[in-house]
Amino acid sequence: MRLLGAVPVLICLATPAMAQSQGSFVLDAMTTPGRHFGFGYYLTDGLSLRPSLGAGYAEGYGMTFNLGTELRWEARSGHRVSPYAAAGINYLRDPGLVQIDATGAPLVGVGSNVLRYGAGVGLRSHIKYGLSAVAEGRIMNSALRDGYGAGYYGQPTVQDGAHFEAALGLSYAFH
Repeated sequence: MRLLGAVPVLICLATPAMAQSQGSFVLDAMTTPGRHFGFGYYLTDGLSLRPSLGAGYAEGYGMTFNLGTELRWEARSGHRVSPYAAAGINYLRDPGLVQIDATGAPLVGVGSNVLRYGAGVGLRSHIKYGLSAVAEGRIMNSALRDGYGAGYYGQPTVQDGAHFEAALGLSYAFH
C-alpha cells in the first residue's frame, strides 16, 4: 500500500520541469551567513553566474553588508529535481564579528570584515511555475585568525578556516 502512494510522487519528480535555459534570469533568496538576495543568469542550459548582495541592521551592532558571486552548474537543469555543484566568493562586513587570540582575548585593531570562499553541492526542486526550493551544503574558508561571529537575531556565525555550512533558499526563474 505504501508503494502505491509513492508511485505518483516518483512520477511527478521524474517529469521535466521548466528548463533553466541559456539566457534565463533567476532571483534568489538564501539563508547563508550574511543572508542575501541575488540574481542569476544562465550562460548555458546548466551553467549560471549568480551575483548576490545582502544588507541588514541591528540596533547595538550596526549595519551588516554582504557582497559575493557564485558559479553554479546544474546536472539536470530541465528536470523537477536538479542536483548542482557551486563555487563562490563572498565579502562580509559584520560589526558583530569579533576576532580573538589563542587565549580567548579580543584582538585590538582587527576589523570586522572577512573574505569567504568555497564550494559545495546542492539540490534545486521545482515547486510550481518558476518557483524552486534550494538546499545546499558547502565547505567554506574564512580568512580569520581564531575568530567567531557574534550571532544576533538568528544570524548564523562565521567560523575561521575551512568549515561546513548549510543553507536553504527560494529561487524564481523568469522565462
